[in-house]
This record gives sequence, C-alpha cells and structure tokens, in this order.
Amino acid sequence: MYWRVQKVGPEQLVKQYGVHLLLGVSVILNLGLWLSRPSKPAMPNEVKQDVEKFARLVTINLLDTSYITCQANMNNLRDELAPSVAQNLAQAGVLPRTPDDLKALVMDMSDRKQICAVRIDDVKTGEPDANGCIPVQVSGVCAIHSAAETGERNFVFRYLLGSKKDNGALVVANWADLTPAAPGGDGQ
Repeated sequence: MYWRVQKVGPEQLVKQYGVHLLLGVSVILNLGLWLSRPSKPAMPNEVKQDVEKFARLVTINLLDTSYITCQANMNNLRDELAPSVAQNLAQAGVLPRTPDDLKALVMDMSDRKQICAVRIDDVKTGEPDANGCIPVQVSGVCAIHSAAETGERNFVFRYLLGSKKDNGALVVANWADLTPAAPGGDGQ
C-alpha cells in the first residue's frame, strides 16, 4: 500500500485538538485555584478550649445539687448567665426564683444530705454565627444520692455563648434542654 506523507501544520492541530487543549488548561487552572483557595476561618484552639471549659463549668453549676456547693453554684450562675436566660430558667423551675427559695432549697438538701455528681461525656463546639455567638452542646450524666432518693439521668444541653459588653467575659445568651424524654414518660 502506498503511504502518503502529510504535512501537519499548527492550524490543523488547533482545529482538530483545540477543544481538548482548552479543556485541559481549564482543568489545570481550576485545580490550581481550588488548591490555593483561602481556608475557612476556624476558631483558634485557645478560644475553643476556653469555650469548652466555660460550658463545662456552667453545666456543673446548673446541675450540681449537692447541699455543700449548691449556694455557691447558684451565685456563680449570676455571672455566667445573661439576665434573660436566668429569668427563663427561674420561670421553668430550673433555678430558684428568689434568695428565700434558694435558702429553702439548700435547707431541704441539707436535711436529706443530698449529694450530686456530674459527669460530662461530650462537649461539641460549633463555629461562631453572624453575631459572634458560639453554639455549644454538652451531654453527660447527673447522679443524685440522698436519704430520700437515688438515681441518675442523662442530659443534653445546648448553649449559645456570647460575650459581655463591659469586660468581654463569656456569658450564656441562650439555653435549651435537648434531653430526650425517658421511656417511662415521667421526664426523670
């Protein structure tokens, strides 16, 4: 068979393979842009550790119902909770409404010799929202022992942490109890 030698010029190569060449350049360019994109701004580790530590402290202060430490914990919550959150928790019955209620609660716990242990199993910290508030979810177990009762219950709380305007200290701006209902339906 007779082979004929063809002269291939650049114009013919561009006509035949131009689309492939543009596609290859586009893929390489997009890959380079994807690799050099700025990373998502992440919360520094020090801030994350401070937030987790604060969330653990607030959780312990909320749940620790030992007659020895209850009054101190409730006093600490005044600085850790925003006024609206403290008011909502008092209305829900989580916190005592008045100082007299607190004294009565402590006396009742003292009579029953109630002690409490709080074990925090998990603290999940999210990224700050548009307002700078940081969502935190805390879960664990709270065990209570007294002359009248002994038991434990799981808990899951979600906090929205902000900072105080005057000194920048962390404060709970929102609180939600996400604890699943007990199978018996009694809420304990």
